Amino acid sequence: MTNEGMWKELELSEKVKELKKELKKIKQDKKRGENDLEKTIDILTTDNDIKDYEIGLLKEKIKELLKEK
Repeated sequence: MTNEGMWKELELSEKVKELKKELKKIKQDKKRGENDLEKTIDILTTDNDIKDYEIGLLKEKIKELLKEK
């Protein structure tokens, strides 16, 4: 192998290392994004459940008030 071929192989090896690091970072960012999305979904689901509960309480209160009249 010539010196030129060795340098080319070394450059390609370094490029592969850089691309692997970049891929790893992208995968980590994706995972963080998925985790953030799951947290947001959980928060919204909880808020929705609380609102449903409050609506149920208000409906019961309305029924009680209507019975009193």
